[in-house]
Amino acid sequence: MSKKKTTLLIDADVLAFEAAVVAEESIEWKDEMWTVHADMALAKARVVNRVEEFKDMMKTDSVTMCLTDRANFRRLLNPDYKANRSKSRLPIILRQIKQWIIDEYDGQMWANLEADDVISILATDKEMDEETIIVSIDKDFKTVPGIFYDYNRGEYHHPTEEEADNYHLVQAIAGDHTDGYSGVPGIGVTRAERLLEKDGYTWETVAKCYEKAGLTEQDALMNAWMARLLRAENYSFRTNTIKKLWTPRNYQTKDILEISPQALNVTGTLDGDDPRLFLQSPYARSPKDLKMAESFTETTTGEKDSR
Repeated sequence: MSKKKTTLLIDADVLAFEAAVVAEESIEWKDEMWTVHADMALAKARVVNRVEEFKDMMKTDSVTMCLTDRANFRRLLNPDYKANRSKSRLPIILRQIKQWIIDEYDGQMWANLEADDVISILATDKEMDEETIIVSIDKDFKTVPGIFYDYNRGEYHHPTEEEADNYHLVQAIAGDHTDGYSGVPGIGVTRAERLLEKDGYTWETVAKCYEKAGLTEQDALMNAWMARLLRAENYSFRTNTIKKLWTPRNYQTKDILEISPQALNVTGTLDGDDPRLFLQSPYARSPKDLKMAESFTETTTGEKDSR
């Protein structure tokens, strides 16, 4: 029997950001006068070198580069999700290097999803006739069954489906402050693991932790959704939309509707103009801005502005 092809599912968000930062340089032209410029060729070379390094290490020529869409379904559920990032200055060629990855590597950017979700969906798609290895530095991939290579630490992880599901429950309790969901106050990863080891890796244990802290099961479910990467079972390849969110094993559909009806807001086709999908920043370009811009032509081309 011939060996299955191995495809690397690469978190290209990380590669793009790293390359864009490396390519930047600050110059002081005179006293207290600074500018920042970026070398696109250097950024491209950085990405190519990283990809070739991964391919050589894992003996494969097949890679899928995954990127995050500007619109994010999780913001419909939790407006604070990664909201802190709106205050940070992004590298000046980050958008351009991402577009180059899309053009050069057929990079995958799926509507309303993060790169992590795209990778997780592909890694758990049982219809794929190939082995996959996730390549990233993000600990969240411990919630995805399969093979995950953390290249920052030089570590391979091989979580089973049970281990991945258990780690998701740990994150549902501990939360992730950097991503804007706090979990149970005062409980970090280590204590969450101890509680689950003691009382069982079940949704009931998670819900009790929230209730003891004066929170609700709806709070618990919201944090679980923030921590859970979509898997193939949650996604429709036919319509390119979310079919359903993760639910605890003991839940029926009526339970979700009773506890957190907004779950239905992120399934099916989403309104691409909905500002709630986008990072809210005073400097962010809104869909309305972009549509308005499309209705005008560049005056430098000699054409008149649209009226």
